Amino acid sequence: MSVRLSIQIVTWNSGEDLKACLESLATQTCSDFEVIVLDNASADGSADRAEKMIPSKLDGRVLRESTNRGFCGGHNHALKASSGEWVLFLNPDAILPPDFVQQAILIVDRADPDVGSICPRILLHDGRLDSAGLTVDRFRRVYDRGHGEAAAGRYEIEEDVEGCTGAVVLHRRAMLEDIAIRGEVLDEGLFAYYDDIDLSWRARLYGWRSRYVPNLRAIHRRSGRNALRKRATDAPRTAQQMLMVRNRFLVMTKCERAIDLVKGLPWLLPFEAARLLFLVVRAPGALRGYLGAASMLPTALRNRRVIQATAAQRQSRGSADS
Repeated sequence: MSVRLSIQIVTWNSGEDLKACLESLATQTCSDFEVIVLDNASADGSADRAEKMIPSKLDGRVLRESTNRGFCGGHNHALKASSGEWVLFLNPDAILPPDFVQQAILIVDRADPDVGSICPRILLHDGRLDSAGLTVDRFRRVYDRGHGEAAAGRYEIEEDVEGCTGAVVLHRRAMLEDIAIRGEVLDEGLFAYYDDIDLSWRARLYGWRSRYVPNLRAIHRRSGRNALRKRATDAPRTAQQMLMVRNRFLVMTKCERAIDLVKGLPWLLPFEAARLLFLVVRAPGALRGYLGAASMLPTALRNRRVIQATAAQRQSRGSADS
C-alpha cells in the first residue's frame, strides 16, 4: 500500500549513526511513512542493525548491495523499492525531531505544483547552521548557505534556492521521474559529491523549483562525511578531492547553458589555472579528477544533449503559454 512519504537512507559502514537515525524515526508523531534502508556492502553490521528495527518498529525494507554503489547508485536502487509521492533523502548521520514527518506532510500539501524539492533548516549538533539550501558561486563551486554560522536571526525566511543538500531533502516523486535520464535520477557516474546540485540544476532547467522552508528542521552530525564517498584504494581526503574535481566538471558539462559559460569565462579561466597549480603543489592525488572527467566526457556530452534539448523545449512551451 502506498504511503505519503518514503524515507530513504543509504549507508556504508555507518552503524552507530544509523541506529540513532532510525531511533529518531521510530519516535515520529506521524506514522504515514515507510523507511527504505539500502546498505552498500557494509562491513560493520549496518544492515543487521537496520533489520532489528525494520519491520518490527518501522514499516519498510532493508536492501543489501554486494558492492558499494555510492550515494547515487544507492538512492536510485532505493527509489525503485519505495512508493511515496514524496521522497525524503536522509543521511544516516542525521536526526529528525519527533514532529518532522507531521510537519513535512503539512508542508508538501500546500506546496505549489512546480516545487520539486523542499530544503529544511538543517542544524549541526552544536546548534549552528549546517545548511539553508545550496548556492553556486561564479566559479561554479557549491556551498551550503549559512554553514557554520550562528543560527539565530539567519535564514529565517521561506524562499526559493538554487538547490538542496542531499543530506536531508524532500523530493516530489513526479519531479524525480521527470528529470531522470535513461532511467537514472541521480547520475551514478558521479558516485558521490555534486550529485545534489546536479539534480537541482537539472530540475531547475526543466522548470522545477527548490524551496527552503525554515520551519522544517533537522540535525546533521556530519560524522559520516566521508563514509559513503571514499573508495577502498584511496585515503578519504584524497578520494573526496578527486571526486569533487571530477564531478564539478561533469556537472558543468551537462547543465551549464552555453551563454552562461561564455559570460563566466573571465572568472572561470584564471580560477581554473590557480586551482590546478594549487592541486599540483598541495594535493597531487586530486589531479586524477581531471583524467576521470576526460574519460567520462563522452557520456556527459550525451546527457547534455538530452538535458539542454528538454530545457529548451520547456522554455519554448512556457513562452508560448504566456
